[in-house]
Formats: sequence, C-alpha cells, structure tokens
Amino acid sequence: MPQAYGPLPARVQAARHDETMVVLEGVHAVKHALRFGAELTLACSPDPTGMHALLADLAPDVATHDALAATVEVTDDVWAEMTGGRGLPSPLLALTRRPTWALTDVRARHGRTVVLEAPRHHGNLGAAIRVAAAANAAGVVVLGGADPWHPTSVRAAAGLHFAVPVVQAPTLAAGATVLDGETRPRIAIDPGGSEGTATPGDAVLVFGTERGGLSSHARAHCTTARAIPMQAGVSSLNLATAVAVLLYADVANGRE
Repeated sequence: MPQAYGPLPARVQAARHDETMVVLEGVHAVKHALRFGAELTLACSPDPTGMHALLADLAPDVATHDALAATVEVTDDVWAEMTGGRGLPSPLLALTRRPTWALTDVRARHGRTVVLEAPRHHGNLGAAIRVAAAANAAGVVVLGGADPWHPTSVRAAAGLHFAVPVVQAPTLAAGATVLDGETRPRIAIDPGGSEGTATPGDAVLVFGTERGGLSSHARAHCTTARAIPMQAGVSSLNLATAVAVLLYADVANGRE
C-alpha cells in the first residue's frame, strides 16, 4: 500500500541541504548512479510497477537491484511534497551518499581534466559533467562558488557525478593553487589561442563562462591556449558544447 503520511518528505528535504547526501530524481539519474557504485539509502515512487517496467526497458542491468526492490510506494500527495510539486520526468526518487572525491583522485586517473572557472548556470555545469563522464575524462574541477552538487546540476548530469571525479575549489585563489600544482599541460580555452592543434591526452582544459570567457587570472596560470574555430559572427558556444568539442575533437580526427 502507498504511504500516505510519515517522515519521507522531511527526509528528502533534509537530504537536499545535507552536503553528504545526493537526491537522485528520475530513472536516468538513478540508473547511472547505480552503474557507478552508488548505494541507495531510500527509493520512492508513486508508481512502482510503472517504474520497474521503465527500468526493465531502459536499464535491465540495474532493474533488479536490491535497493530498487525495496522501493517505497507513496501517495500522489506525498510525491508532490517530496518533489516540490513540479513532478519528475519519471516516477522514481532516491537518496544516496555523496562520493568523497578529492583532487588526488582526478590526478590519479588517465585522461583529460576539465576545469570550469566560475560557471554561472547549474544546468550547464551538470551537462558538462555528463559530457566529461561520457568521454571518460580524468575528472571535473569547478573553480568558484557554483555547487556541482546543486540539484539542477545533478539532474542535468543524469546522475553521472558517480562516473567521474567531481571536485570543487571554492575560491579562484584556491583554483590558482590547483592549476599551479599541475604538472600536466594546462590549456586555456580562449578565442586568442591557436586553432587545429592536437590536445594532449593528459591535458588540463580550462574553460571560462560563455559570456565572459576566462579571467586573466586563470589565463595566467595556463601554459598555452587553444581556440575553437567558429564561423564569423558566432560569439560563443554553450559551456557543455565547448567541453564536448575539446574532449572529442582529437578522437574524431583519429589522433587518439
């Protein structure tokens, strides 16, 4: 029987403000998190039958996971309270503990590192994390105050924060320490950089905002710069698109 009352909405609300927890919203976020080692502490749905059918169709590899077998059925009213009344793309919400990534985890992995300086939009930040996970990047480092674990970022990344190390350096001064501590090539993504050159497989790629680009402070801590060729009159690319171009361009050209 569906749960009509109780502490579940309060528990979910508390998790949204708990820096050790993650709220996963929708089947896609949950399936990705499970594939990359997340351990659910709670799973809820207003339609467990429909949810299990969707998982069986989209993600049979995790459809029978023990944590999903214990999904709590909730009433529509409780579901609306848990989701803030906005609904979700699919009927599943889960809680899990946040992975404790560190910069050493990023540096220990093979591949390119994505550094995002002061991203302004949590949706773009999450989409960039999703691209980095798909490309099997070494990690994502966020410089500045934008929270990579913001619910919007987690939704936009479809739960792929568990697939790639995600680390935040809370201030730009700390970001300079991050960049100066790197022995790998540090490449500023900047319109004044060179075009068409190969990107080393262990490069640290440093991206600024779509509107303002990289700060002179961050640019000064890079060893070189690379530009993304664009048609005259096009001023910029979406952040996640720019990340995808740099992570995949050399693969597409057969350089990897």
